[in-house]
Amino acid sequence: MKNNSLMIRAIIILVVTLVGIYLCIGPRHSLTKQDVSWAGIKKNLSENISLGLDLKGGSHLVMRVKTDDYLKKLTDNNAQAALTALQADNLQVGENTVVAENGTYSVSIAAGDGQTQAVIDSVKKKVDFANWSESVSGNTVTWSLPSNVQTVLKNQAVEQALKIIESRINALGVKEPTLQRHGAESSGQILLQMPGVDDPERVKKLIGAESKLELVKVVGAPNPAPIQTYPSEEAAKQSLGGA
Repeated sequence: MKNNSLMIRAIIILVVTLVGIYLCIGPRHSLTKQDVSWAGIKKNLSENISLGLDLKGGSHLVMRVKTDDYLKKLTDNNAQAALTALQADNLQVGENTVVAENGTYSVSIAAGDGQTQAVIDSVKKKVDFANWSESVSGNTVTWSLPSNVQTVLKNQAVEQALKIIESRINALGVKEPTLQRHGAESSGQILLQMPGVDDPERVKKLIGAESKLELVKVVGAPNPAPIQTYPSEEAAKQSLGGA
């Protein structure tokens, strides 16, 4: 009776072991003689079990999105766009001030006498100040970026950076990389772990590569008329009459 019990246990252990090996190996294909050899088992285990960075080695990078620089660039661009809109509408303005530091982002434009509302209307037609607060003091109109909107825009910048980095590391064919936000939400940090990739400089170059946007105005069918390209956004806008 005792021998029968031991035999049953041995059979159960053997079955469980075989099932475990089979789950590691397949069921992607039928078992072959090579699969049950020691070399075949090691090969299938290495292909189907992903080792973490601590076991396999690789690249560990912590990056920070410069969200303050992003908001500064946004403020500068809006200020320039506002002045361009006013110039296109032949509105004379006085001093303009741009503040983009220490958590304050604002654009102030001094309107001519009696032209305050005209300045506001002209700017609103061409510049996206929808989420900016607007105030008027005398003849000066100021658009400021509220702190809660700053937080939203910073988060959007980090999320966009995550998408860009993900698309670029996918080009490396890395198996199961870790890509996620790191630290406090306001830190703008991103963690990237790439098991098996031992060339961090290559990773940095790939992630840091600049994207190029080329503005194209379609002047007609590609054949026979060629597509006209422009070296800058300003040149493209000028070709459209400053639109």
